[in-house]
Amino acid sequence: MEKGVNINRSWESACIVGYGTHAELKLLPSLKNVGINVDGIISSKPDLRVNGTKIFSKIEDALRFLPKNTLYIISSPPDIHYQQAKILVDAGKDIFIEKPAFTSLSDLNDIVNVAEKNDSLVVEMLMYLESLAVKKIIKILKEKKKYLRNIHLQFFIPSIPKNSFRDESTLGCSLLSDMGCYPLSLLTHIGYDLSKLGLVCNKDNQTEFIRFCIEGLYNHTSINIQIGISNDYKNKITIKFEDNHEITCEPFFYGRDGERKFIESRNDLIKEEIVFEKNAYELMFSRSRSDWMKIHKNKLDKLKYVTETMIGLGEQVGYK
Repeated sequence: MEKGVNINRSWESACIVGYGTHAELKLLPSLKNVGINVDGIISSKPDLRVNGTKIFSKIEDALRFLPKNTLYIISSPPDIHYQQAKILVDAGKDIFIEKPAFTSLSDLNDIVNVAEKNDSLVVEMLMYLESLAVKKIIKILKEKKKYLRNIHLQFFIPSIPKNSFRDESTLGCSLLSDMGCYPLSLLTHIGYDLSKLGLVCNKDNQTEFIRFCIEGLYNHTSINIQIGISNDYKNKITIKFEDNHEITCEPFFYGRDGERKFIESRNDLIKEEIVFEKNAYELMFSRSRSDWMKIHKNKLDKLKYVTETMIGLGEQVGYK
């Protein structure tokens, strides 16, 4: 670890590791909007040009050139997260990693151990947790846990983007891990036992779409999770209580600014509320390093739990 690094520092610059459409359209603008200069991009594209930003082909070159307290943001395919993260935490750097951060417990534990030794920050980027709507739902789920009858989570996209790493060849390249980490992380935040969950199907027999159904029963609450490909986009949570009280929110697992719709129904009464959200990417990047460190251990514990559960679900499908 480099000497003289202040634990309470925030970052004077950032470097994006892996530069695809997501990094270009979401990460880069959000970093700039909160005042963090993107001084470096690490990319395998030899012709890449980004105004005002140095392009590197290797992480080691960026480490030599960029400021010491640069934040590194790993936006590459999950199957190479570990090798990139290892170089960075060995050098004592803070890293934010796109979800799913890791699909191997041994890789995750190694990164955590080195990060603790070198005082590095390791954050899996689950932007949806920054939204007011999600915080409201988590509060409801915690406060009314003993009255919950069912939690139903649906997250469908109409297609996989072209040239995507999501080729279903490994757990890291699967829709199960890419989309499933959202509902699993939500359940950890309300204290649910993920070991009660099991995979009940991995294909829509009517359409041949890739679709994963995960179900479980925790105490008296049934949990139903549906993720994958469908004809229409859907991103919704439905909560049902014992007295037929029902709450829905959509879009739920979402990081962009805009509207979130709440619908609350009880008997024949229906109440609709619109919540206006700020850009969750910007909220995440604007939090100071010292504030991240206060929740660091808790976040890593949840990441380990979700990773362990995801590996078990992947084994049911046959991913290695």
